[in-house]
Amino acid sequence: MSLIHSDVGRKDTDEIFLCPIHGVIPKRIPSYFHKAVIVARDSTNYGTSILNSLNCPKCGQIFSTHDVEEKKGVMIFKYHCPNGHKELRYVPTDAHPAILKTVFKRFIHCEQCGLPCKILNTSTKDDKARIEVSCPVHGKTRKEMPAKHAWMIEKIAEAVSEGSLVRSMLNCTECSSKLSIRSIEIYKDKYKLKCGCPNGHTREMLQPIELDEEAIDAIVAGVLKCNECDILTDIISTKIIGFLVELELVCPIHQDMKKSVTGNLYKHIEERAPQIDKMEFIEKSLICEKCPSVVRIKDTKVKDKVIELKVECHNGHSSERYVSRTAEHKALVRYYLQLYECYKCHGKRDLQRIEDDNEKTEVFLFCNQHKDSNLTIPSEHKEAVRDAFLQTKSLRDLEILADKTLQTTRACEYQMDLKADAAEMLELVKNVIGQHSVLYVDDKTDSKTGLEAWYYGKALDGDEYVVIGSASKENLSLRISIASSNEKNLEVMLAEMRENLREVLLRIQTKSDDSAPQKISCPQCNAGLAKRALPGETITCEHCGTPLHFG
Repeated sequence: MSLIHSDVGRKDTDEIFLCPIHGVIPKRIPSYFHKAVIVARDSTNYGTSILNSLNCPKCGQIFSTHDVEEKKGVMIFKYHCPNGHKELRYVPTDAHPAILKTVFKRFIHCEQCGLPCKILNTSTKDDKARIEVSCPVHGKTRKEMPAKHAWMIEKIAEAVSEGSLVRSMLNCTECSSKLSIRSIEIYKDKYKLKCGCPNGHTREMLQPIELDEEAIDAIVAGVLKCNECDILTDIISTKIIGFLVELELVCPIHQDMKKSVTGNLYKHIEERAPQIDKMEFIEKSLICEKCPSVVRIKDTKVKDKVIELKVECHNGHSSERYVSRTAEHKALVRYYLQLYECYKCHGKRDLQRIEDDNEKTEVFLFCNQHKDSNLTIPSEHKEAVRDAFLQTKSLRDLEILADKTLQTTRACEYQMDLKADAAEMLELVKNVIGQHSVLYVDDKTDSKTGLEAWYYGKALDGDEYVVIGSASKENLSLRISIASSNEKNLEVMLAEMRENLREVLLRIQTKSDDSAPQKISCPQCNAGLAKRALPGETITCEHCGTPLHFG
């Protein structure tokens, strides 16, 4: 309660308290207790009791304000909840502005459903303000309040964006689940949104044609949301039907579904859908529906628009997942990562090769306990399957491969400037290596070669590559070494990396030297040299055949 008035007498004091639920409560106390009451008032946060009273005591729903009137320093709020219960609440006129703002926020919410409304018009007559609001579901209604507080409603409305309004609308008022938008059409110069939640509750809402960017984002997310869960879907096909565009969507768990939207809204969906990060939803889809285990892929079935993944979790629960054949690369990589743990023994599976066979592509896998297995994928998913396998390798795996499995190793080396920083030079080497189809795995420090960066690559035919870039301050050397099972391809890759690194180092050296043109010639025959050399490099004069070493 809050103390709103005191009448101090010689013997007794009449105190008037205000309860947010029961209203004005007068009490008479001995005057010598008045100071204690004042101390208690100053140390008590009466705002908490006011805010706690905004929930309906019968059903727990949050109240929305119907009308507000003021009498003798007390504001009386007439509240309704979405279930039809009516209550009165009482707040001091001189309450803290933050409390008044929170209480008045409920003024712009619909009394029937609790959704936030838009203010259409405000008019003032004498000491009363009449405010017309519009609910996206239940239409227009008028409310009254003291005119001196009308400015606060306008400030609150200005702070509420269209996007936050739409996001609030897309929550089911019956079960609090998120709504998905099933269809959008034009109705009386407005968008008519037909929505539903996974529990079967439906709702229709109206929205203006002109929406801000935040509101459009919320509507796009509502259209892409699965009808049965909170996962965002992928668009697998579109079809124009009159003034509408029919979308065929696929949810990783609940298969395909169809929705329809207006043509101008489809343009926004087409533009924004690729920009949405769906990795969080992909992770959710990889959890078993019956237990918290992560599922593993045991087989695949290629269809026209999707690939069906047969999956199984550690506890033996089997089900399916559905992935668009045109899903973005990083999404496909995340799904195919589940290929490389055996669904039977949960050990690692190795990718042996990927082969094109007539109109299908086969992936050949190997498990130490369960031997060979193969499955079919769309041909456009080959790189995603390969890239997913690259992500399974650790630094220790690469060390074993380089030492014991891959027999052929080649390297190139350049001299590093005495003043150069080893870490910075290693970044140059990493940039050169990163231009090739290999995946960075980890860094390490070696006593002989200095700072090292390890990379792993695998060709579709099964050839493997371990690439190590290093920079040693002690030896003043930059080095790239490659270990592989295919000597011919190794030589080609190393030659490209050697030349690319050489060009980078030459550009650095040119920037640090005198920029005036210089003739680079052989000291023996004075013939011009075909190319400039780096410190520590030996080249041969094409005119006289003299080997020239540059210090």
